[in-house]
Amino acid sequence: MSAIWILILGLFAGLAVGLAVYALGMLTRQMEPSPRDYMDPLPKGLRLIWPLVQFIRSSLIVFIPDRHLVRVHQRLQRAGMNHLLSAREFMALKIIGTLAPLIFVLLFYTAFGFFNVWLAFLSMLMGSFYPDLWLVEQAKRRGRLILKELPVYLDFITLMIEGGLNLTSAMQVAVEKGPPGPLRSEFRITIRDLRAGAPKIEVFRRFAERVTLTEVRSLVSALIQSEERGGDLGPVLRAQAEQRREERFLRAEKLALEAPVKLLAPLVVFIFPITFLMLAFVIYMKFIQEGGF
Repeated sequence: MSAIWILILGLFAGLAVGLAVYALGMLTRQMEPSPRDYMDPLPKGLRLIWPLVQFIRSSLIVFIPDRHLVRVHQRLQRAGMNHLLSAREFMALKIIGTLAPLIFVLLFYTAFGFFNVWLAFLSMLMGSFYPDLWLVEQAKRRGRLILKELPVYLDFITLMIEGGLNLTSAMQVAVEKGPPGPLRSEFRITIRDLRAGAPKIEVFRRFAERVTLTEVRSLVSALIQSEERGGDLGPVLRAQAEQRREERFLRAEKLALEAPVKLLAPLVVFIFPITFLMLAFVIYMKFIQEGGF
């Protein structure tokens, strides 16, 4: 009798697995496609889990209203990731980051028989916050690159304007001759908006919204004031370029002054103990050779 029940349970389990696979296949076929013709190429690690990201986006995240994803889109835009991920795909990554540690904990429990509720909860919490930490780090890295490139582009634009070009043409020359990076992409968006006929003040404000840096806001404020008063852009941009360059030198000097303080931790934790161990070993061997012990 027990063998018959085991057989029946096995049949039901196989049927359940088959139905689950069939349902997943149906959902995958009905999944809303996400075109990437105008998006950046995916990194190798993200490319491996991209089908799962698309499945979660089409089956779960699709029910979230667009108004609740505006803030996520703004964060992606500030980090320069809006051409790599959409807001819904980022939310799908957060769900994967939450569930992946739980699956790992369950597999560990199956293999070794050890399970801790608090450990599972902590790992899920850390996994859910990992995409946000990655986004914050990308935003900081992008901000550093923009601050590094800003004086160079301002010099190019200033020279072109003083040479007789208008702002759009000067920015186009700066984009063609300037170094590659996130600032080049932002200037390309600004050029596109200007050529589309948008008001200059509105284009400048959009630029400040996309790049939330104090230095960029100062530049945009100076450009808006010059545009409203009808003044010459050349002196304004030259003053901004000199100020940005001085700020870059001050940041470099600050980092150089902070370097000795930051070196204290590795010295105390790694170098000093090893040095003391080596000295103690030499003293100990000296005592052994002289018969001190």
